[in-house]
Amino acid sequence: MSIFYYLPALIGIVFIIVGTYHGWKLRRLVGRCKAAATGTLLGFEQQKSKSGDRYFPVVEFSDGEQTYRARYGFGSPEWDIVAGDEVDLRYNPDNPEEIYLYHKQSLRQQYASPFFVIVGGLIFIFAYYYLL
Repeated sequence: MSIFYYLPALIGIVFIIVGTYHGWKLRRLVGRCKAAATGTLLGFEQQKSKSGDRYFPVVEFSDGEQTYRARYGFGSPEWDIVAGDEVDLRYNPDNPEEIYLYHKQSLRQQYASPFFVIVGGLIFIFAYYYLL
């Protein structure tokens, strides 16, 4: 058998790994960020890549005693918030620079993205090897 026979399996496995990693990373972040706060969006940190620019929100918030500035760990090509907006967030009390921004989407909807990437990988493998 040639290497091309195994290529669809490798591509499907990469999809499954990427989806699992993204879901795991989101779950761990949400699990650590227990304290609620309201912050002010200071702006975005831009990160350039071959696939396009990603913007990471930078937020300033207070826990009542101290003011913190934190960069959100998940970037996006576009956001529906602008500098100066107040944003609801949760932060890690043990590491206040680690934040989780509330989104308009529910947590279930946010987990849909990694779920569908995993399902896409499974469908890719199944379609190639079992529907031939």
